[in-house]
Amino acid sequence: MTAVQPSNRFKMGVPGEVPNRSRYAFWLQTDERRLLETVFGMRCVAAMKRHRPSGRILVEISNEHDPDEAWHWIRTELEYAIHDVELDEMWVEAIKWIL
Repeated sequence: MTAVQPSNRFKMGVPGEVPNRSRYAFWLQTDERRLLETVFGMRCVAAMKRHRPSGRILVEISNEHDPDEAWHWIRTELEYAIHDVELDEMWVEAIKWIL
């Protein structure tokens, strides 16, 4: 699989068939828990499995979704997620107080 690198914060391989399974999957590399949670919460993702030696995660795409469309959807969500800023709880409370 050829890696596509839309960011230095994550890397995604191209989806391919999983041997002995009827699903497509791709490899995802990131150290950011928030990005993993983003992917895990998407309905097009059937399963995620970490490959221990490499640290990569095999992301399996649900059979109800087209693999290429799902892959682009996941990549788009990750690109949005890396631009989100998480505020410290102090700032969240200050904003609530102002509103």
